[in-house]
Amino acid sequence: MNVLRFVLISIIGALLISCNSAPELTWSDQWECTVYPPEHKVLQDPETGAKLIFATSDSSRDVNFYFDLNCWFGDQSMLAFNSNRTGKTEIFGYLPATGELVRLQRPDQSGAGNATVDFQTPDIYVARENVAYQWRVDIRLSGDADTRSKVTIKERKIAAAPEGTSFFMGFTESADGKYLSAGLLYANEKRQDIAYIDIETGEIKTLLTREAGISHVQFNKYNPHLLRFSYSPYRMWYIDIRKPGEAIKLHPQEPGELVTHEDWWVNDQMTFCGGYRKEQSHVKIVDIHTQVTRILGGGSWLPDKTPRELAQFNWWHASGSRDGRWVATDNWHGHIAIIDARTSHLRLLTLSHRPYGNVSVEHPHVGWAPDSKSVEFTSHQFGNPDICIAYLPAQWDDPFVKD
Repeated sequence: MNVLRFVLISIIGALLISCNSAPELTWSDQWECTVYPPEHKVLQDPETGAKLIFATSDSSRDVNFYFDLNCWFGDQSMLAFNSNRTGKTEIFGYLPATGELVRLQRPDQSGAGNATVDFQTPDIYVARENVAYQWRVDIRLSGDADTRSKVTIKERKIAAAPEGTSFFMGFTESADGKYLSAGLLYANEKRQDIAYIDIETGEIKTLLTREAGISHVQFNKYNPHLLRFSYSPYRMWYIDIRKPGEAIKLHPQEPGELVTHEDWWVNDQMTFCGGYRKEQSHVKIVDIHTQVTRILGGGSWLPDKTPRELAQFNWWHASGSRDGRWVATDNWHGHIAIIDARTSHLRLLTLSHRPYGNVSVEHPHVGWAPDSKSVEFTSHQFGNPDICIAYLPAQWDDPFVKD
């Protein structure tokens, strides 16, 4: 009897495991990536002393992903970015363990865009020729300085954009890893949809339809049900994906008030930048449930100062660390500051990574590494866009340490 009971329990257990296990994915293509030798430079900021690593130093245009898109694998084995060093803009990777750079795309492929990196797995999601793809990246580091590491990618088609539409903005991934957000532009360019794609099945579901003007669609990084977007006349809106069609506006924006560059943060908060005077821009936090807004990092305004002078002390993009302790922000001069969320103490981390007044150069678009110990951004210190990583000084862990 005991033997029979054991056999039955074993069979039931095996069936339960089989039912609950993820289905085997089918990969349609595979290639070995080209790996380039390191060109990174390790420096120290001359004014703040912060450690800087320029992952790239080539004369090409190397630009980090937009600051609200994930660009790191969760284990920080690779940082993805965009580069035109091959003559066309493609997705590259930086391997911090070796300093090597990786051309992630196969040379004969058309350009891939709309990319975001999976925070939980070694996957990257991209759009190519109006089709969403999943790339699974395998990194085999070389222990020999004379031998390049080996990086291979398996590719899987997730879904094509519905007929008569095209993907028009970067994908973002839901916090539970099930879905990708997508913006769909109709061929007549008068209608846009906010949709999400089931990564496993490829099913596309529409959440909201509007006339053209939707932008900055982004899944909440911490809450799998929430997705935000921008649409006139208010900058910040969000949707609970369980309630399609119900868009909720955030922050009662006044006429002439600057509200810009929002990003999801912990506890259903959103960081953004803005102010009520020309050239003034604080780092602000809004709680989406109470809609209470507060200033975390103050900007500045004085009537006798020029825009160039005011831009030294006002902020343009802001993003929060995953551990909830810090908010990073940048400005028009390419200054990168870190705000301690415990005390609101703002400290400059590194300075002068962008030539002020040149509208053709990149913004820093500062974002966080998964371990909340460093930030990445685009720097122009070498005269052209490069990927720079700046590390928070260890002593800042003490909220009351003197600068």
